[in-house]
Amino acid sequence: MKVVFIVNNKNNRLARLLPALEGLGRQPGLGNVQLVSTLWKGHAVELARQASLDGCDYLIAVGGDGTLHEVINGVMQSNIPVNAYPAIGLLPYGSANDFARSAGLTKSLEALGELIRSRTTQRIDLGKIVLEQTGETRYFLNIAGVGLSPEVVEHMEQSRPVLGPGIHYFQNILKGFLGYDKKEVHCTAPDWQWSGRLLQMTVANGRYCGNALCVAPYARLTDGRLQVVIFGDLSLWDYAKNLGNLKKGRHIRHRHVSYYEATQLLVKSDGPCGIEADGEYVGQAPGTFSVLPKAIRFVMPPEAS
Repeated sequence: MKVVFIVNNKNNRLARLLPALEGLGRQPGLGNVQLVSTLWKGHAVELARQASLDGCDYLIAVGGDGTLHEVINGVMQSNIPVNAYPAIGLLPYGSANDFARSAGLTKSLEALGELIRSRTTQRIDLGKIVLEQTGETRYFLNIAGVGLSPEVVEHMEQSRPVLGPGIHYFQNILKGFLGYDKKEVHCTAPDWQWSGRLLQMTVANGRYCGNALCVAPYARLTDGRLQVVIFGDLSLWDYAKNLGNLKKGRHIRHRHVSYYEATQLLVKSDGPCGIEADGEYVGQAPGTFSVLPKAIRFVMPPEAS
């Protein structure tokens, strides 16, 4: 058995964790364990693609949602047969760790090691985005966003958190709100349509985004569907009033908030409108979102899926 850990060690922030990971690799039952660290943005894509081509059995991202996003896209870019994909795992050491909440994952090295030793994996769904302008395909495990969140992502990439990830995200949401012009957006799914001024649309495989906001409480990683949450012509005040409901996983009852589900969704806009996936900016609409049911084996406990 070959296990590869891809560590997001940006600015040497996980240096203290590396000895513990090396210790885990020496434990019996894990086989051949390799640690590799990312050196630049996008490096995890290259490392994951090569590890897949080299035939690893388990590919573990050590970092946050962005690191996991790069790893899964690297696997999908390897173009190896589906039955040869490595099982994917996550040791959540990022700033938000929203996917880990849906998957029931912790920072416990012991728990992760036991899941690998016992070969405990679950088949989970994978989101897919095809960008019409560039023809590029991107995959996401957690959540994709259209409208405000891509602009928030860009603001966050240009700033550093001072008071923690939660406050950092909220600060950038406020900054985004104040400078954001709502887009005229048109959504078409097989059994519904929506058009209007858009603040934010979330296309969800997982339940959480934005550092523990439970935007899509009915999303499940194994149901073969994407939950679509649309915040239309919503004001800053109405959004702020409902933050408590979002944190508690409650549906928002408001005439400009809509909940749908879909297996495929085409999103167009009348002007420039960004798209992000798992907290990474990927491009602009138009784009087609779809779900690949149970496409990935993921290292996680069965009760979480």
